[in-house]
Formats: sequence, structure tokens, C-alpha cells
Amino acid sequence: MARLSQEIILDMAEQIIYEKGMEKTTLYDIAGNLNVTHAALYKHYRNKEDLFQKLALRWLEETSREIFAWKKEKDASPDDALHDWLWLLADTKKTLYKTDRKMFLLYTDYIEQKEELVKNHIEHLAQKAEEVSGRVNQGDAIITAFIYFHNPYFASRWEKAGYAELFERVWQIVR
Repeated sequence: MARLSQEIILDMAEQIIYEKGMEKTTLYDIAGNLNVTHAALYKHYRNKEDLFQKLALRWLEETSREIFAWKKEKDASPDDALHDWLWLLADTKKTLYKTDRKMFLLYTDYIEQKEELVKNHIEHLAQKAEEVSGRVNQGDAIITAFIYFHNPYFASRWEKAGYAELFERVWQIVR
């Protein structure tokens, strides 16, 4: 067995969560699958909640990387850049939902219950919207206006006919 690390623990936790769900996954399950005592996990995490929070943050960072790294094209207007970035945000969330619905729902349900995680993510999105558009102090309003297209609560509606058209209609209002 490789030396125990946070990454190894998180990877194992994710495998078990995928099989059993977050509610039924215990530190004993994770430790047992790693062939260590559950006390060994406490060298890396304070408790199950700490481990799950780090796991959710890792998932959020990994799945949002492209969204936050996005750069506008040199000759794109601020409005065109914002439109393209908002579409990337919407499409990224929709693709995550379509490709691995089980993990999407597990993680987003967990994150939605943690107000601080949601607040930080929304603030980060708002900052990126302002950076992309040049619209100072409007990022939170922009992100709120497009909530239907990125909030997991609406995920089951993202595959319905008219989704892209609705996005464009909302864009015309925000523009």
C-alpha cells in the first residue's frame, strides 16, 4: 500500500460514496478499504464532516476549473464575452448532470446543505462574471439572473426542449 495521503483517502472515500451514498459511508468503511485503522484518518481530517467537505470542494474545483480559467477572445466585446462565459457555465453544469448524474446529485445535494460552500462558490462566480464583462458590482445580479442554468435545483429541467432558447431570452433581458 502506498503511503497514506489526503488524495488517497479522498479517492477511496469517493469510491465508497459512489457505491453507498454519503449518508451510509463511514470513516470505518474508508479506513477498512485502505487497510488502516480509522484513527489513521484523523491525522489528515478532523472528522467525517471535514473529509466530506474537502471531497466536495475538490469535486467543485475540478468540475469548475474550465469555468474559472476561461479567458475572453481578444476582439470579443464585453457583452459577447459574458454571453459565451455564461453559456460555458450553463453547459458545464448540464454536461456534469448528464454524464454522471449520481455523483452530480450526491455532491450538489451535500454542497447545497453547506451555506458557506454555496456562498463562496456564488461569490467566485460573481467575481468571474465581473472580470469577464467589466461590469463592476453586478456579478451577483448576473449570476442570480442565470440561476436556472447553473443551480442544481433546476437540473432535471435542463434537458427539456427550449433550453437554449430560454437562455437566449434571459440573455436579451440582462444584456
